[in-house]
Amino acid sequence: LRALGDGLRRASTTIAKADTAQKLTALFTHAAKTVADSTSPTPARLAAIELLDVATYAQSREPLMACLAPGQPAAIQSAAIKSLAQHTIPEVTAALIRAWPHYPTATKETALATLVAREDRATALLHAIKAGTIKPTELPATQVQSLTHHKSPSVIALARTALASVIPPSRAEVTITFQPAVTAAGDASRGRIQFQTRCIVCHQAGSVAGIAVGPDLLTVKTRGRDGLLTAILEPHKEVAPQYIAYDVTTKDGNAYAGIITRDDATGLSLKIMGGAEVVLARANVRGSRSSGKSLMPEGLEAGISVQDMDDLLTFIETL
Repeated sequence: LRALGDGLRRASTTIAKADTAQKLTALFTHAAKTVADSTSPTPARLAAIELLDVATYAQSREPLMACLAPGQPAAIQSAAIKSLAQHTIPEVTAALIRAWPHYPTATKETALATLVAREDRATALLHAIKAGTIKPTELPATQVQSLTHHKSPSVIALARTALASVIPPSRAEVTITFQPAVTAAGDASRGRIQFQTRCIVCHQAGSVAGIAVGPDLLTVKTRGRDGLLTAILEPHKEVAPQYIAYDVTTKDGNAYAGIITRDDATGLSLKIMGGAEVVLARANVRGSRSSGKSLMPEGLEAGISVQDMDDLLTFIETL
């Protein structure tokens, strides 16, 4: 059924049009009961949510909305958000934002990715931030950059006011602030902690496990401390071709930012922040563009002291 659902989406049709005799209704009803049953094992509930990906909104709405409630496992909440996200009605957007205060961290990351992916949802997200429902500091630097460099002028204007407190300062100012880290003596063990806190979602560091979206930090240590500092503070200044980010929009209104890992006649694959891969059928791709920038955003230095930066540089150069 998952494969059928993928095929129906690629053909721009729905299960309601394909299953006019409603032969799958009983199966979807059973899946809905499993999803709603909090005593069912999490793997069974996750499998049932995947089945509801294929169902109509009317069939899946109630059990998936219930999964957003407080106390639900983060994996269940995140899976439900991804399933609900394919339905573009305003009710879904409102529900995702309304449940925000009791999401755990992992669920907030999934919800943010969903809200930023569509212009109407990004607008609703920014209004929620202005209203105080969501704090600007809860958005990672990648999402702040995505919203302040959005393709829509209205989203950009709204983002500049809603996110004014977390928009990174000019790179010139930041460079002056952190320049002492180039010559100071740092601690590699503390720097390893900084790497694991801030860099691991997109980089590996030699034998230190991480997610390979950007280059392995072992391969860039030869730049020297000054060059490493520049790469961290000004990630768009010099970008290797294989790490240039692309913005891809789909015909169903979604937008993705990532590194293209496959591009052929059948479709393209994008590796996005966090290492997840998005596979898009060629028939569903509206267009793609790149400004030549890195996927790594500006502003990752937020919350880091000069000593923290010094330790991180020392960790990298001693790999």
